Amino acid sequence: MSTAIAAKTVLVVEDEPLVMRATADLLEHDGYNVLGASCYSDAVATLESQPETAVLVTDISIGEDGDGVQLARLVAERFPHVRILIVSGAVRPSGDAYPKDAIFFTKPYAPGALLTIVRDCVGC
Repeated sequence: MSTAIAAKTVLVVEDEPLVMRATADLLEHDGYNVLGASCYSDAVATLESQPETAVLVTDISIGEDGDGVQLARLVAERFPHVRILIVSGAVRPSGDAYPKDAIFFTKPYAPGALLTIVRDCVGC
């Protein structure tokens, strides 16, 4: 993967297929290469195979094998270059529950607001 494409690669972790598709479409339309995962273990496998990923956008509720906060902690430890955006419409974890550099964003969100945050994360 070229450095330019890797710098614009976003991994979206979402267990709701319609939300996943809408988020991926939004980001792809803005020029991002979007990878998708529907659960914790798929997200980890994707990051291991695509370690150049620039941004992780994860819901908190992502299946039985782990949650988005656990994923954010693992990513901060194993892939420190990946910027982390945690989203949820149901739960807001305390600030010390997730990595200090992670950003929490409440769902539902305006598409433009999500794009602004992702652009800031990749430095565009």
